[in-house]
Amino acid sequence: MNRWHPGIPRPYLVVIRDAPLRPPLPVRYRLRTVAPRTLAIAHVPYLYRLRLVDDPAEALTDAPVSKAARELRASLGFSD
Repeated sequence: MNRWHPGIPRPYLVVIRDAPLRPPLPVRYRLRTVAPRTLAIAHVPYLYRLRLVDDPAEALTDAPVSKAARELRASLGFSD
């Protein structure tokens, strides 16, 4: 039960911060626990602008959101 099935590709985990603070200890523990079962863990910083829009694409004109989107795509192996 502790091993990943070889026929199933490992997923990426994208963690989006919900506050401009360090994640709480239980969250850090869970991330360490699931890390071996993922291909990678990508972190998206807290971006206040995303709270103000219905569609995240609307926020891409905001420099920090645009930068975070580029970094996320790069960490997931996508090229622009």
